[in-house]
Amino acid sequence: MATETQTKPPPAKETFHFINDPAEAINDALVGLTYLKPSLSYNREYKTVYRNDLPTFARDHVTTVGFAGGGHEPMFGGFVGHNFLSAYVSGNVFASPTAAQIFEAIEMCQPKGGKSMGTLIVCGNYTGDILNAGLAITRAQAAGYKVHFTPVGDDVAVGRKKGGKVGRRGLSGHLVALKGACALAQRGESLDRVAEVMEYVAGNVGTIGVAFDRVALPNATITDLQTLPPATIELGMGAHGEPGLQQISPVPSPESLTSQMLDLILDISDKDRAFIPFSASSHPSADNEVVMLLNSLGSTSDGVLARFAELANAELEKRGFKVRRLTLGPLVTSLKMSGFGITIWRLPPDNGETMSRAQALELWDEQVDVVAWRQ
Repeated sequence: MATETQTKPPPAKETFHFINDPAEAINDALVGLTYLKPSLSYNREYKTVYRNDLPTFARDHVTTVGFAGGGHEPMFGGFVGHNFLSAYVSGNVFASPTAAQIFEAIEMCQPKGGKSMGTLIVCGNYTGDILNAGLAITRAQAAGYKVHFTPVGDDVAVGRKKGGKVGRRGLSGHLVALKGACALAQRGESLDRVAEVMEYVAGNVGTIGVAFDRVALPNATITDLQTLPPATIELGMGAHGEPGLQQISPVPSPESLTSQMLDLILDISDKDRAFIPFSASSHPSADNEVVMLLNSLGSTSDGVLARFAELANAELEKRGFKVRRLTLGPLVTSLKMSGFGITIWRLPPDNGETMSRAQALELWDEQVDVVAWRQ
């Protein structure tokens, strides 16, 4: 069973941020996104990126909105478009968008006087996000809007005992769940069905991250960077630099690190962290097929991710699991933090659950037209 250990950090170093103005960094990034993808528009006042055809799309489709603090790009702005999100609402760096911003996005997705199939709202499981979403959704429902809210916590570094009523932190599991839910929305499915699949997939996803260094906030052009001790990595560090599960020194081999990370996701005997309902920790019979995602926390290259993907695939095969789909890249970053995460989605068993395995893979394979998703 994993135990939590920390050591005293060394003195801070300085790091450089290539930005114009810290107060405008999010606006600059999201305006730039619309140049890269002309099918997107940007509401500067409410920091909201949305698909250009939103008014017509919303008439006969469930709309889907992701929201988060800035600094995690390309999440969620890079996933707005056909077969994925309808809109993204951004807060300032590492800060939740306000309730007013989230409410405005709901209004954009459900124009007054028109027909609406409702809106799915999704975020990572963080206190500020939950509070602001609650305020916005309460106001929206009082105004007659149809809304379903799914906060996602997939970080297995936060066990049940530590998480308590707050639960696990959100990392990259919501992207995995949104891939299928948004594909269903594009097909014209109901809000109940879209939400059902969203919550089912989110309940079968686990993520563990490892940081090779800490994150520095872009409060100015040059800022302090708190570093890890020499020859040390931190297993389970959060997406905002929250303390992890364990600092490891000396740095283990890539093979050893990969095995330790997968233990935290797959070990169903660890009752504090056995969140994914696999039937067995190794060689399960009916639910041995998975989708795997390797996520860069910001500055970790595709080459490094590819090597860890190879190691994780081999380790999973050794334990009797089969990786049916794999994607990697910078998906949910922490500015320019060095490190990566492994996300595992337990596919439905042979006999199906909320959906069949075939449908799960079919939804995963749906082509999207967004900036950041790699098919």
